[in-house]
Amino acid sequence: MSDNNNKKDMSEEEYLRKHLESVDSNQSNSDIPFVQPVVNASKSTDLQYFNFDVKELPCGRYYQTGTVVMVRPAQVREIQAYSMVDDNNFYDIVEKMNDILQSCVRLKYPDGKIASYLDIKDQDRLFLVFLIRELTFQQGNSLAVNARCSCGTDMQIEMNRKNFVFHEFDDKLDKFFDNATKTFRFRIANGKEYELSPPCIGIQKSFTDYIIKENNEKKTPNLAFLKIIPFMLSGRTGITLDGIKAKLQEFEKIDDISFQFLNAAVGKMTFGLKELKTNCAGCGMEVRSDMNFPNGASGIFVIHDAFEAYIKE
Repeated sequence: MSDNNNKKDMSEEEYLRKHLESVDSNQSNSDIPFVQPVVNASKSTDLQYFNFDVKELPCGRYYQTGTVVMVRPAQVREIQAYSMVDDNNFYDIVEKMNDILQSCVRLKYPDGKIASYLDIKDQDRLFLVFLIRELTFQQGNSLAVNARCSCGTDMQIEMNRKNFVFHEFDDKLDKFFDNATKTFRFRIANGKEYELSPPCIGIQKSFTDYIIKENNEKKTPNLAFLKIIPFMLSGRTGITLDGIKAKLQEFEKIDDISFQFLNAAVGKMTFGLKELKTNCAGCGMEVRSDMNFPNGASGIFVIHDAFEAYIKE
């Protein structure tokens, strides 16, 4: 994600191929003032968790109504572990982000149940990583990308919540959204019915394990299957390898109408962070930039040029 090919959000086949490439290769920052908390900045526990409205997440509408996301700043030991991320390895970047979410994020459901990061929607990962960063570095050293306005003004866009732009929701899906289940329910031309929703991190981790196993056995996973099936496992936070194999057998037997529809429906379900925006200081016009990591993925929590910043002459 640190090179030019990864500046834009990964999706569908690109994401899966990145997993395969990274697995194969394995085997052969800054202070942002914390202002305007989403719900409030009251500490929810003595571990310094802060409560935020889950609706502020890119996939906020897909959580139970009343769910709260609890986030705390990263501690030194967690930043140390994250600092070892391989900026050129997409798989390692995702895993290191998952590790920091595991330490710093909880979900609190309306019934009081506390769930881990595995319940977080996969497309909310990056937003939450940057939210952790805001809480961790609250004074100076902003992380920003360079941009140029059409008027010729060079500028920087800070990577914080107020400047994030989410992928737009496809209006064609809206009438099929079931607010009770937080899923999409479709009845298609062949009479069959399907329920789809954005997969959680737990489900995606299960499929990553499956991809690794297939790669170890020199097998090529079915990319269409890996693209579609995670969206069909609503309400689950994991699936066994045997379970995935059973789903694969079912998938290979579906009729053409079902496949064509599911492939198109999932193609419309692009969520998460899309780009950055701010207003030009020169002309006031809106300026946008792709989401990318100016100092590599490691630069989210590792301060760039820390030697120069902290040396005392």
